[in-house]
Order: sequence, then C-alpha cells, then structure tokens
Amino acid sequence: MSSEAEAQADINELRQELNQLLDHKIQDEEIRSLYNTYLQLPGASEEELDQFEKQYGVRLPDDFRKFYYHKDGSGYGLHMLYPGDADQASCPPFYLMSLDEIRETKQYFCDVDEKLEEHYGEEELRQLDPEIKPYLFHKPWIPFGTMAGGSLYLMLDFDPTDTGTYGQIIMYVHDPDFVYYVAPSFTELLRMSNRNLKRMDEIVY
Repeated sequence: MSSEAEAQADINELRQELNQLLDHKIQDEEIRSLYNTYLQLPGASEEELDQFEKQYGVRLPDDFRKFYYHKDGSGYGLHMLYPGDADQASCPPFYLMSLDEIRETKQYFCDVDEKLEEHYGEEELRQLDPEIKPYLFHKPWIPFGTMAGGSLYLMLDFDPTDTGTYGQIIMYVHDPDFVYYVAPSFTELLRMSNRNLKRMDEIVY
C-alpha cells in the first residue's frame, strides 16, 4: 500500500471511530439532535476544495482534504474534537467550520500579520512553541475549528518554522491571547481527540 493510500485509510478509520465515539458518548437529547444533523451533512467536492486552496494560496494536507470530502464541517455547536489531555481535565471542545464558515471567519480573524513582540516581552516570547513563528495573528494561519463563542480556534499553519510541519495544527487562545502547538497533522489531531473521547464518560456542554 502506498503512503498516500495508508494516510487515506488512517483518516477514514479515525473518522469512523470518531462517529462511533460520538454516538456512544452523547446522552443529551439536544446534543443528539446536533449529531443527527451532522450525519446528514454533505462533504465538500474536490472542486470546492481546489477553489479553497487557490483562494488562499495553500496546499491543504491530504488528511484534511479527505475528511472534508466526507463532511464539510460538523455544523454549528456540535463539539466533536477534543485536543489536549483528558486525564488532566484539559481538552477544550471544538466544532468544525464548513469551508464557507472558514472564509467568513478569515475576513476578521488572522486577516493581518501581527507580531507577538507587539504585545509581549522576551520572557513571554520564550514560551512560544518552537514549531510556530512569533505571531499572534498571521495570514497563513487558517482557522477551521472553534469553540462556540469564538474564544478558541484550531488552525492549519501554512508557515511553520524549520522545526515545524507545513499544515501543522496550532491553537489560538483568548485572554490571555497566545498561540500553542497542538499536533503535526490533522490525523494526529483526530487520534489525540479520539483518545480523549474514549476517556470521557459522556459529552456535556
């Protein structure tokens, strides 16, 4: 099996596992309704994904494309990604934006380049993960996941440092505003999230 085929198999398996975990962990009727709506959502076409790449001058990671080919976001409010560490009670919830919602968000978030040094001193700058360039907002960052309310964003980073990976996953946190490294790929983000979901008793908002 080629590396591309293996990557596609990985993302498909993780996506199916995610659906099974959501189905099992959702007990609340309102959240169940959001999940049922999600199951009916269409995916983005190859043409739509190509147009998105052309609009922002990026190459979407294959795993991200494969996921969005099946589902163009999760629908507003269905928190389905849980990066972090559930054992430490530190895994904030995110829902996935559609391509159109990403475009709308990009009009006001990370639509400019703003250096961290404009807001922080040397001590705070040393806390920045080495995979991320020293920005607070950066045009090559594409937000795709958010917590309802917009205080947190998961982003694809298309301008990493030499130690980072093109298309890596980073997170913007508001108050205090800062940016953190999450995972080297969308696949690893899903793997991390599924692992946390397994440790949760149920999904509650």
